[in-house]
Amino acid sequence: MRSVLVALACCLSVPAVAADDIKVWSEKVAGSDVPWSIVEAEIAAPAPLVWGIVSTCNDYKKNMPSIASARELSRTGDPSSSFTTVCEVTADFPFPLSDLTSVSKAVHTVEPGKRYVRAWTMISGDYDYNEGSWTVVAVDDKTSRATYRLRVRPKMPVPDSMLGSFQAGTMPKIIEKLRNRTRELQATAPTQP
Repeated sequence: MRSVLVALACCLSVPAVAADDIKVWSEKVAGSDVPWSIVEAEIAAPAPLVWGIVSTCNDYKKNMPSIASARELSRTGDPSSSFTTVCEVTADFPFPLSDLTSVSKAVHTVEPGKRYVRAWTMISGDYDYNEGSWTVVAVDDKTSRATYRLRVRPKMPVPDSMLGSFQAGTMPKIIEKLRNRTRELQATAPTQP
């Protein structure tokens, strides 16, 4: 559902540490050859700000790497505690591969100021399956820890040559983009008197 190479996460299992404190690893799934790919790092922004970015699929094209389009199809529940969305997201794959689209149901759980979780499963799309989550935890009033987990298998074949650089390259870019967006939003936020 996310970027082109995010879809390739299913094939990697080598732990890695990217720039700064960005940690990337995978976890095996019993009975499956497709592991979870995970990236985690601290973000120099309050958890509610980070949550606003990762929980709003309408803005994924500008907030996430390699997204061609994204739109929220429905929303039910209470945004201050628990709500569910259905989103359509198209991952922007490089030529000669086709872009991949999926419709996913995401359950959002909010513990205001403490912990925020967006967990999704695919309803339909160009994948055999697509599931994942964002978890944002407040470290303090100005810092949060973001964890992105993804487990996908695209229906189309993916060249082996694309797999090797995914975990060391694309997963950290998700965090880097998130960090950049939080800095942009903080720089344009009105100052408090």
